[in-house]
Amino acid sequence: MNKRLADLRTLMQTYNIDAYIIPNTDPHQSEYIAEHWRSMTWLSGFDGSAGTLAVTNDFAGIWTDTRYFLQAEEQLKDTDVTLMKLKVQGKPEYVDWLAENLKEGSEVGIDGKLFSIAQIETMRQIFEPKGINLVACDDLVKVVWKDRPVIPENPIFIHDIIYAGQSRKEKIAHVRSEMANKGVNYHLLTALDDIAWLLNIRGNDVECNPVAICYCLISPTAVQLFINPKKVTTEVGTALIADGIELLDYLKIETALRGLNPNETWLLLSEHQVSHWLHTAIPNGTQLGFDASIPHFAKAIKNDVEIGHFRKVMEKDGVAMTRFFMWLEANIGKITISELSAAEQLEKFRAEQPDFIGNSFDAISGYKGHGAVIHYRVTPETDWEMTNDGMYLLDSGGQYLDGTTDITRTITLGNPTDAEKIAYTAVLKAHIAIAMAHFPIGNTGRHLHAICKQHLWNEGLDYGHGTGHGVGFFLNVHEGPQRIGDGNGAEIPFEVGMVTSNEPGNYVEEKYGIRIENLILTIPSEHEGFLKHETLTLCPIDKTLIKKEMMTAAEIQWFNDYHQMVFDRLSPLLEEDEVRWLSDKCAAL
Repeated sequence: MNKRLADLRTLMQTYNIDAYIIPNTDPHQSEYIAEHWRSMTWLSGFDGSAGTLAVTNDFAGIWTDTRYFLQAEEQLKDTDVTLMKLKVQGKPEYVDWLAENLKEGSEVGIDGKLFSIAQIETMRQIFEPKGINLVACDDLVKVVWKDRPVIPENPIFIHDIIYAGQSRKEKIAHVRSEMANKGVNYHLLTALDDIAWLLNIRGNDVECNPVAICYCLISPTAVQLFINPKKVTTEVGTALIADGIELLDYLKIETALRGLNPNETWLLLSEHQVSHWLHTAIPNGTQLGFDASIPHFAKAIKNDVEIGHFRKVMEKDGVAMTRFFMWLEANIGKITISELSAAEQLEKFRAEQPDFIGNSFDAISGYKGHGAVIHYRVTPETDWEMTNDGMYLLDSGGQYLDGTTDITRTITLGNPTDAEKIAYTAVLKAHIAIAMAHFPIGNTGRHLHAICKQHLWNEGLDYGHGTGHGVGFFLNVHEGPQRIGDGNGAEIPFEVGMVTSNEPGNYVEEKYGIRIENLILTIPSEHEGFLKHETLTLCPIDKTLIKKEMMTAAEIQWFNDYHQMVFDRLSPLLEEDEVRWLSDKCAAL
């Protein structure tokens, strides 16, 4: 690790750079990225999905949020990289630190492909009053990372309309209609999930996320897909061309933008998704409209076909979860079961289900204190054996052709304490508060976050992550625009057809983690002008950790109704012994 940082610092001196910033993203501002762009991890050893590394001549620090504090402390221990704890998730506090610690006249280098237009503007506003210069110099890491993985060349495939519910022609027509409403004649798409949704294509370039590395430029008469030609088979290429999609090399996007006529171009782009590199390729004088991409909002509203598939995929996933927990209960303490082997066993049960493609993220399989590491990623080096004692948190999900799942269950393996039961029941009450809520049209995730958290606050408890995120349809498990929590997305009103996670929690370092997560669908309320949520996920919630006296009659009724639904939907799909097991787990509280 020291050698890698030393090599980077030597290169910084060559470029006369006093600080260099490496975000954990790619040229598409993705949350989850291909190995080629995992420069932050390669240099520091920290592999959380959210973080920024800033390197000066005598300091290196990782800025990350509360979800990753425990993980980062462990992974950065005994290295030359310091954990810098973000006070507010998503805020660029590394910029403030550099502004305070660098001298006037200092040069801060970045790779312009890895920072959005909005990020560049924020950094300049902070640096310029201090006399610090921001320089888009190049990707310095590519010089020192000799065995760097190549940009993926995996083939793309068509996501059939029987799953998608809309053809790519229909989606393109919708985008063009919205472009006309906004008064623009070009729309630049850089987010991988936006393009996958629009063109009904999927890929395998990012682990657990069925997306492909590409760009897309839309006008009233053309749709240009910029993608490595090695990724497009003859069959797929023929289908895309037949629908009017022009195929161009991935690297030609810069040339295409430079070739726009500024006198005839009104270009819509997202300042949060489009990179500084692409922004500088747009000719001066071009009329620019800055807004979230049209697909960003469109794909969040699931159509009736997608919603139907979501309900069915939850039955398949529920069968896999039922078989897993039944297996775990029958075998814990009798055979060796570890965090890693448990996660692998669950994947095997999911793989038995039709149209299973893979995990939607690396399972968070945390026993006892590991459950308190909010985004814990079990490895052979960190793997713990589990016994008939303590709490076990399992956050996992599957990618199926007919949907994406994300579910968390926390169970006791034995000897639960009263403190654990109080915390667990508070988390359950918070979960039920969202599941039961009716709220006026126009309300946002910030409102739901507050009504949820009160149940933990009443017990002197809290948690430091968001309560919910949007979920894609056989796409990214984290999808905007809506979010239950604070920060970006929390100001977006809920709309009918959105699928969101509901996942409050509580964590005690080195002891346990608790999280209960279901996916929910926004639907109309029976009260005019109001909305509510339908719970989609089908899996029992551990009853043995509940302090019933803490729950209201309405909460108990919701809990019993939920379990009746789980039993009614899953039991026809299970074997006789599995039905008996499920009946016991779903019995009334």
